[in-house]
This record gives sequence, structure tokens and C-alpha cells, in this order.
Amino acid sequence: LQASSLEDLRVKLEKEGYSNISYIVVNHQGIASQLKYVYLKSKVSEHIPVYQQEENQTDVWTLLNGNKDDFLIYDRCGLLVYHLGLPYSFLTFPYVEEAIKTVYCENKCGNCSLKTLKDEDFCKNVYLATEEKTTEAPQPHHHHDHHHHRHHHHHHHHGHQHLGNGHLSEHPKPEAPDAPEQPPPSGLHHHHGHKGHQRQGHSEN
Repeated sequence: LQASSLEDLRVKLEKEGYSNISYIVVNHQGIASQLKYVYLKSKVSEHIPVYQQEENQTDVWTLLNGNKDDFLIYDRCGLLVYHLGLPYSFLTFPYVEEAIKTVYCENKCGNCSLKTLKDEDFCKNVYLATEEKTTEAPQPHHHHDHHHHRHHHHHHHHGHQHLGNGHLSEHPKPEAPDAPEQPPPSGLHHHHGHKGHQRQGHSEN
């Protein structure tokens, strides 16, 4: 169950220093999902609220163009930066974690006034640590190339992109995480205008 794995990710990020991230699980509006609400809530950490929609309200999933197990990741100023769909939203893959870290430190939708000096210092240290690892990494020994171009796990695309389920984006996606033998994200979904503190909105049936 995705919802129960969310706590593991929350704890991992907190231990690494990614603080003040808000999470919420949005249950489906259907009767079957409503009947499973108590069960779903029991599988989710007390640190992560589970939102149960009412039958007569406008469906949140429809408003956000979301599907089961989608992750919607917002920045501190409430702008929707990434919308990850299956299969990339599976927490066994690194994409959700990497997207949260990217939103935490990078200004994908412009500068956000809610980013504190403490956040800036933390992100600077993350960047420096990444640079050190890159510098210290042993370089592969090249023998006879004969005009063959070696493939590196570096993917940078431009244009309209989304991570699963066919949604579109307005910006280039970040570097794909270093996950050998896994396909690169097929795109990312960027939006502007949804409100809320940096949040991982998780649609769960």
C-alpha cells in the first residue's frame, strides 16, 4: 500500500534535514473508497492527514486531473511543481523522493519568499556535498573508442512533459535520478496557482 510507505519516506527525508514538509493523502470520492476510509487511515502515519471527500462536493481528483497513486508536489508558495503518475509514483522508485528534494531546494516556478535563510544554507550544503561526490567519483578508463559515443545516464528534455499518465508541463524537467537500468522520467507536470505549503498530495484509493 502506497500510503503506508509514505511514512518511511517522510522519516527518511526528515533525518536527512528536509524539514517542514507537509503531506496529505486524498481519498477517492467513491462509496467503495469511503467505506475503506478507516482502514486507509489506520495504514497511514498519524503525522500524515487523510482527507475524506464528501459525495456532494466537487471531486478533488478531477479538479487536479489526478488518478490513483498520483503524487502532486507543491513548493512553499503553493505552486504545483510536479505531478507524478504511475509507474513513476511508485515509492519503490526514486522519482518521488528526488522530485521532493528538487522542489525543496530549486526555484522551479520562480523565487518563493517563504524560503528561509536556514533553507538556503541547507540547500547550499546539499549542493556542495553533491559536487564533492561527483569530483571524488572514479572516472571510467576508456580504451578504444573508435567513434563510439558512450551513453551516460543523463537525460535533459525540453518542451511539454509529464511524469506518467499524460499530463503536460511548462518547464524542462530536472536531471533524472541516478537509477541504472530504470527508464528516465517521460516528463513532468508543472502548474501555477494551487495553494498550500510545500505539500505532497497523494491520491489514494
